[in-house]
Amino acid sequence: MTVKPIDPAFLRKIPIFSALSDAELKGILAAPENSIVDVPPRKVIIKEMEIADAMYVVLEGMVDVSLRAEDNYGRDIVIATLQPGDFFGEQALADNTSTKRRGVSVKSVTAAKLFRIDKNQVRLGVKSGGTPVDATVTAVGMPPQEKEVRTLLKSMRLFQSLTLTEMQNVGSWTQVVSVGPGDFVIKESERGDCMYAILDGSVEIFTLDGAGKICVLAELQRGNYFGEQALLPGSSGQRSANARTNGVARLVRIPKEYFRLVLNRDSEIAKNLMKIGQVQRIKKVQVKTGD
Repeated sequence: MTVKPIDPAFLRKIPIFSALSDAELKGILAAPENSIVDVPPRKVIIKEMEIADAMYVVLEGMVDVSLRAEDNYGRDIVIATLQPGDFFGEQALADNTSTKRRGVSVKSVTAAKLFRIDKNQVRLGVKSGGTPVDATVTAVGMPPQEKEVRTLLKSMRLFQSLTLTEMQNVGSWTQVVSVGPGDFVIKESERGDCMYAILDGSVEIFTLDGAGKICVLAELQRGNYFGEQALLPGSSGQRSANARTNGVARLVRIPKEYFRLVLNRDSEIAKNLMKIGQVQRIKKVQVKTGD
């Protein structure tokens, strides 16, 4: 079976490549290190914790995305099924770390055709900024994306203790991350070094019960935040749940140091977050045990 040539516009739908020109996209499609691969049914394509070397776009067939359950059985739990037009594997390549490991496993359900994109080509998209950037600036000299972030953070009670200077310099201590549909942002039990605020899109927070069934704890929208519990003083430092996007999303990554700065200035926020954490832990125990 033959596959139609891939249109550059098809690649542009992937957030990580959205800022590339037609010529750059055609270069990715023609690069010798990238290729269309045929995968038989039930073949493991990427494996959780292996070092990432490529991302994939599904052209034909279906693949299952699975997560290793945090229990004594080490079961792989299917959390998503991807179809033509979907993609996977880019999250582990979203920085320049050469030993970034996979957060999930992916296995073919049916015979499939995939477009494999080498890590160096993926990082071309990362270097470009991942999303279209307007060359203009605002009247106060702030790029539009930074203005979006500042507007969002100013609207959130969590960040009201930040000074005017800190808000004006928001581009120096935050990072806007574009995430594809169904991608993991954080994974339960991993160490946390940042939190996220949602700029666009929605995020599902979930855990797995004793039977390995997905239990949704929350659905978050623009203006909501997550990942802060692992950064609280006295916490274990580990993520207490998984977070994945429902569709394409833009998130503001806020480092632990600035989150702690907010807590040091605003004791009321710190107390409220600790109370929220207690409620979340109780809810998590209830869904895991079925109570």
